Amino acid sequence: MLSFTSTGTELRRFRRGLLPRLAVGAMVLVPLLYGALYLWAFWDPTGNLDRLPVALVDADEGSTLGDEPLHAGAQVTDELLDSDDLDWRVTDADAAAAGVADGTYYFAVTIPSDFSADIASAGGDDPTDARIEVTYNDANSFLASTLGRTAMAQVQSAVSTSIGEQAVDRVLVGLGSARDGFATAADGALTLRAASGDLSSGAHQVADGAVSAADGASRLADGSQTLAAGTDSLAGGATQLASGAATLSDGAGQAATGAASLADGAGRLAQGAQDAVTSTVPLVDGAKAVSDGVDELAASTRTSAAASQTLTAAIKTLQESLTAVAQQNVADGDMATAGGIQQALTALGTTAEGLDLPTAAEQQAALARLAPLEQGAHDLSAGASDLHAGLGTLAGKAGELASGASQVADGTQQVSAGASQLAAGAGTLAGGATQLQSGSHDLADGAAELAGGTSTLAQGAGQVADGTDQVGDGAQQLADGLEDGASQIPDDSDATRTDRAEVLAAPVALDSSDVARAEGFGEGFAPFFIPLALFVGALITWLLLRPVPTRALGTPVAGWRTAAAGFLPALAIGVAQVAVMLGVIHWGVGLQLDTAVGTIGFTVLVAATFLALQQMLMAVLGPAAGKVAVLALLMLQLASSGGTYPVETTPAFFRAIHPLLPMSYAVTGLRQTITGGADGRLWLSVAVLGAVLVGSLAITSWRAGRLRTWTLSRLHPALSI
Repeated sequence: MLSFTSTGTELRRFRRGLLPRLAVGAMVLVPLLYGALYLWAFWDPTGNLDRLPVALVDADEGSTLGDEPLHAGAQVTDELLDSDDLDWRVTDADAAAAGVADGTYYFAVTIPSDFSADIASAGGDDPTDARIEVTYNDANSFLASTLGRTAMAQVQSAVSTSIGEQAVDRVLVGLGSARDGFATAADGALTLRAASGDLSSGAHQVADGAVSAADGASRLADGSQTLAAGTDSLAGGATQLASGAATLSDGAGQAATGAASLADGAGRLAQGAQDAVTSTVPLVDGAKAVSDGVDELAASTRTSAAASQTLTAAIKTLQESLTAVAQQNVADGDMATAGGIQQALTALGTTAEGLDLPTAAEQQAALARLAPLEQGAHDLSAGASDLHAGLGTLAGKAGELASGASQVADGTQQVSAGASQLAAGAGTLAGGATQLQSGSHDLADGAAELAGGTSTLAQGAGQVADGTDQVGDGAQQLADGLEDGASQIPDDSDATRTDRAEVLAAPVALDSSDVARAEGFGEGFAPFFIPLALFVGALITWLLLRPVPTRALGTPVAGWRTAAAGFLPALAIGVAQVAVMLGVIHWGVGLQLDTAVGTIGFTVLVAATFLALQQMLMAVLGPAAGKVAVLALLMLQLASSGGTYPVETTPAFFRAIHPLLPMSYAVTGLRQTITGGADGRLWLSVAVLGAVLVGSLAITSWRAGRLRTWTLSRLHPALSI
């Protein structure tokens, strides 16, 4: 009870006079000024952007889309004016620039002259983004520029969606036309496929014909080569023929001359032969006589030879008979008779030898030699007869020869004339053959080129045939592809096309859900401004209240009782601050609390913690140094608590001290009690703040026990406020 009496004693100091009472009221209202007024001022800045003056310049010159005029700039201007998102003020470029420069407008939005043309370019060959130019001036207000950038992002999204819907609608209309075109093209491709089939058939026929032509040309080339060779031979032969014909003409002329001479000779021969016939008659007769004489001679010779033989034989027989008679007379002794006989024999022998009779051999030899003579005589006779006959024949033949030679002469003359003509013709033929030879060579060369050309034509025709087949396949693929493409292009009704255009223009929609949702800007900043206000309120409280009451120090009580004597009155002020501040910002500003009891209880804990912490700093460091430390701690907590921007976005120093300072947990706990979604972070904040509270009170109690002893430094502090 003594402690509570002491506490009451600390507050009773403010009962006397009006100013102390106003000081208590100021202590209670200071957090309200920080918390409620700040929250009120920043409660919904984005919701009041319609009062932000912004210049809007429509410099769009318009364009055409298809056959229709397009004034997208005017359309965007009308939509912006109708949206009331900002205080749009339509003006010209110069006024907008001047207004942004002098602060009349926070920023300026300009729709450039080529805005419609850029939108229309989406369906052309050179699509260009349509841009909206925005001119900011942070000298007017950085936050206004920031809010303007956020608003312009939303405007850009809305304009893009609106323009995109129109563009996509036109694209879909084009796709519908394209679908019809695809179907028509597919039919055309099928027709092309059928035509390509006919073309392929014709091309194959052409290719076959080209192959046949190539074969024929090849044969023609071979034949022309043969013809060229033949014409070479013909030219050579014609030349030789001309030469031979000339020679023949000369020879025929000579033959005609010779034939004439032959005719004359034959005539003379015939006459000579006739004369010889006439002259051979005696010869025939003589030869006949010779033959007959020879025959007679031969017959007489043979008779003489036979008579000689007979004589010889008779003489021999006589001699033999006389010899035998002589021998008989010798034998008979008649020597005389024998002698007479011998003499007769001798005379006979002498006579016989005087006769010089040829011997048989000589006679045979003579007969033998006579036979050729006889034969020769016969032959001579026959030859003479034959000669006579032959001469007669010769005369006849010679006459015929003369006649024939005359004919031959005439013929050879004709042959000569013909040969001359033949020579002339052969010369002409040789010239023609030479021309034919040149022509045949040209023909051969042409035929070779024709063969090569037709071969190339055949290859080309084959390639054309293959190409036409490929054209047919490609046409079929084209037809299939066009059919597939046509089937893949949606056949939309007008309503479906409109829905599809909306979806395609804004294909991604944001479907968000909130675990805990702050109603507005104020709810978002309240967890920061409330601890800030309470910390400032605590500072103001300790400016007026004594952290360690002097009266309590003068009593022999425990240190905790002294600390409580200073803390409890401050806590009473802190609870009043919480009550006034939460009541005003709830009913006055409109702050909605997810849990009122939790928010009130946690806010009281925050106020108690800040009071205990500041009491501890002032008790330990002294009033002056303690207040400086409190202000320094306030600055550190403002930067590191994460009440405005996420602490992760702050430098490393602030991220390091963030978990060490109690305002971080005060902000975290109030976020969960105000916006909801309480989890372990709330209880961690309660535990940390409770630990700071208890620890601060413990240290203050310890320090209060030590403060009963007055020192010279306490009596004369080096720094006092």
